Parts: sequence; structure tokens; C-alpha cells
Amino acid sequence: MMNKSNFEFLKGVNDFTYAIACAAENNYPDDPNTTLIKMRMFGEATAKHLGLLLNIPPCENQHDLLRELGKIAFVDDNILSVFHKLRRIGNQAVHEYHNDLDDAQMCLRLGFRLAVWYYRLVTKDYDFPVPVFVLPERGENLYHQEVLTLKQQLEQQVREKAQSQAEVEAQQQKLVALNGYIAILEGKQQETEAQTQARLAALEAQLAEKNAELAKQTEQERKAYHKEITDQAIKRTLNLSEEESRFLIDAQLRKAGWQADSKTLRFSKGARPEPGVNKAIAEWPTGKDETGNQGFADYVLFVGLKPIAVVEAKRKNIDVPGKLNESYRYSKCFDNGFLRETLLEHYSPDEVHEAVPEYETSWQDTSGQQRFKIPFCYSTNGREYRAAMKIKSGIWYRDVRDTRNMSKALPEWHRPEELLEMLGSEPQKQNQWFADNPGMSELGLRYYQEDAVRAVEKAIVKGQQEILLAMATGTGKTRTAIAMMFRLIQSQRFKRILFLVDRRSLGEQALGAFEDTRINGDTFNSIFDIKGLGNDSNLLIVFMFR
Repeated sequence: MMNKSNFEFLKGVNDFTYAIACAAENNYPDDPNTTLIKMRMFGEATAKHLGLLLNIPPCENQHDLLRELGKIAFVDDNILSVFHKLRRIGNQAVHEYHNDLDDAQMCLRLGFRLAVWYYRLVTKDYDFPVPVFVLPERGENLYHQEVLTLKQQLEQQVREKAQSQAEVEAQQQKLVALNGYIAILEGKQQETEAQTQARLAALEAQLAEKNAELAKQTEQERKAYHKEITDQAIKRTLNLSEEESRFLIDAQLRKAGWQADSKTLRFSKGARPEPGVNKAIAEWPTGKDETGNQGFADYVLFVGLKPIAVVEAKRKNIDVPGKLNESYRYSKCFDNGFLRETLLEHYSPDEVHEAVPEYETSWQDTSGQQRFKIPFCYSTNGREYRAAMKIKSGIWYRDVRDTRNMSKALPEWHRPEELLEMLGSEPQKQNQWFADNPGMSELGLRYYQEDAVRAVEKAIVKGQQEILLAMATGTGKTRTAIAMMFRLIQSQRFKRILFLVDRRSLGEQALGAFEDTRINGDTFNSIFDIKGLGNDSNLLIVFMFR
């Protein structure tokens, strides 16, 4: 039985967030739904106070505030990920009666890590030792004690006689806060109107109190304080455990269409591939490596019974692409024989032979000594992707079927159908199309436009990911772009293309060019399916499908 809350250190620093966190613990494990709702409130209240400290203007909702936190204060992406996780799962709890015990536990753990980060930031006690998190048991005694203490404080405030106007106002604020804390602790999934009003009033009172503290400072002192808090918010990172990092990664995989749960979908707990099911199975055994040791892949992604990708997923992966070597090892050491034996325990020989044989194929690595057995390799540390921090965030991936393929940063996981599509494609054969079809007479280009198209194609064949083509005004940029898109789709190197401009007038001009441009007698928009402008958009977004 817990004698005190995991969030006890917040008392006196932010009593409002402490009350919310305590309420979340008090409802665990009997009422996971209420725990999730309270943790959503905890994230919102914490973010609002951070916004105040970091001098961020009030935002309409939590999503907008988190965007500003990331944009203005450059808060560590792990911290933003936790805020978003509490928000999203809390929304599910409110609107869909999401009632998952594992999610409730993980949100408590993530909220605890967030609380430690927040405490260090606002108290400037940067070396504050992290308390040991104790998973709450049935906390009726702790709950009743907290409510009793708050009600006693409330009665005491009512009995006290204020002398001055300032004391009267302070007493009223205290009463509002105490009523709010009691409402938070007593409120369940469906708050009463009175409980909701008391909670919101307490939040407003708390923010007003914090704002008043800042208002006492001179403008110079406030600027110095905001700068210090911002600098420390940038420096302070969130030290998630392996389990907590996996929770974030699981959610990312599920968003991309994979069944993923590192706690239950583990090989050791009986998780196995299933026909027609896309699974991310954790801790899949691999064969022995060059040292003679048997390892475990953090995840193997299965499309049905077929293993299609391996994943290295660690919280400590600061240099994410550097850890691709671990996933390469998983691919090379993958044991198809073991997979076949495992599948035969559950499925007929015909089902197994239909799924496994094509993976008998292997691909040579750059040394020419070892061969890859799984075509797609990934590395991640669970952080949200940021283009400005590519090697420290997001997901890194490489198609190892060809030694010329380079690793790439991804903003999100490939979906199962995308991997199947990629598996069926032959990029090197498609690249050869450009060499086999050098002529562009049917496109009606000028010589320098043809040179521009060829330059882009050569860069693509080399594996270049970012290509900038500069052309002067009046040289036919739109015509060149149309010709380029035609050849890229004809080669089947790309299935769809996004064409983007920054003004609506340019978008309308481009759409007109698509309608007027003829290739072998047919207009461009009759050859390809083009999705045009949205009614309220200043951007032209055109998807062209073969």
C-alpha cells in the first residue's frame, strides 16, 4: 500500500497539478478511465503553467500550446511526446471511454517523469534526485486522507477572520483553490457541473497567483527570468526508461497500422505471426552472430506470416542512424529455419511454405561476406521527428537489398501496405529506365530544359534525397516540372508526386498548364489523375497518380 503519492514533491510548488496527479493515482487500478482523464488534465495544467513561465501568449487549446512550446522554447521532443501522449489517450478516455489498464499505468509513469522535469525547471533545483516510482495499489486510505486534510483546511479558512482587503482576497483565493482540489479528488469520469466549475476556478486562481508573482518583478527581472527558464527548458531532457520509450514507439507503430504492444506482443509471451494480421513482435530471437551469441531483435515486423522488417529501438540511441548497424545484425542473423519451425507449430505446412520460401532469398552487404535476410532495417529512439535534429530524432531506415541504397530519416513508420509495395518494386531496374529512354522529343522541351530534367534524373539514380533546381524567370519552369513529373511516373520510380506552390494564383496557373500541355497528343491531366486546389487553401497541392 502506498503511504504517499509519487507526486508528493509537487506539494507547495504546484498544488493544483499535485491534486490532479493524486486523483489519477487514487483511481488506479480500479478505474483506468478516470486515471487517464486525470492525467490529461495534469498535462494540460502543467503545459499552461509552462506557457506562462515561457511568456507564450494564451492558446485556444492544448494542441496549439504544445506547438508553441516546441516552436518558441525548443522544448525537448521527448517532453512534447509525453504531453501529446497524455492528451491523445486522455481524449480517447473522455470521448470513447478508453479504459485500458496498461495505458493508465504508462500515463502515470510518463506523467511522473514529466513532473520531475517540471519540478527541476520551476524550482531551479536542477540536481533534484528522481524518487523511485511506486505503482499505486488500491489507494482508498491515501485518497480519504487527502480529502479529509483538504476539507479540514477549508473549514479552517472559513473560520479565520480576515483583517485587511488583501487578506480577504487571499482567503477567497485559498477557498477557491481548496474547493477545486477537493472537486478534482472526488470527481470521476463524469464530473458534476459544480465539480467542473470548482476545478476550472482553481486552475484560473492558480495561474492568476503565478502571474501575480511574476508581476511583482521589474520588467528587466521578468526578461531575465524568462530567458533563464527558456534556456533551462532547452537544456533539460526527459530521461525515459526503456519501458517508457517502448510505450511511445508502440503508439507510433500502431498509428501506422501495426499491432504493437511491447508488454504483451512479445515472443516470450507467446506472440506469433498470424495470417492476415500485421504485427510488430517484440524480442524475437535471432540466430547466433559472429561471436557465437544469440540475440533478440527489439521488433520484427510481420505482414501475415512474412517477416518484412527488423527494428532497433532503444531510449539511449542518441545517434539514431548510427544504431542501424544493430538492425543490420538482426537481419543477417535472422533464422528462417527457426521461423519455419515456429510457424509449423501453429499452421499447416502449405500455409508455412507459401509464406516463408521467398524469404530464403538474401542480399549481400557491402563487405561481400555476410548476407541480409530481412530487407528493411530501422532504428529509432521514440522521439518525434524533427528535420533540424535528424540524427537525434525520428525513425531511420534503409532498404538493404542493394548496397547502393542509402539510409533515410522518416517522419513516421511505413505502413504494412507500403512495405509490400516497396518489396515488389525494383528501384535499380526503374532507375535503368532513364538510361534506356534518353529521348524527350515528345515533351517539346528546349535543350536547356532537357538538361535540367536529366540532371535531376542523374541525382535520383545516385540516391540523392534533396535536389534543388534553379531556373531563371521566363525559362519555362512549369513546363520543365511537368516534363520531369511525366518521366518520373513513366519510369515507375515514383507512384505519386506532390506539386506545391506558395500562391493560389500560381496554383491556378499550374493547373492551366496541366490542362494545356500535350504529350503525344494527349493532355497531361488526361494521362494522370490530378487532385487540385482546396477551396480554403493558399497552397496548391496536386497529387498525380499513375
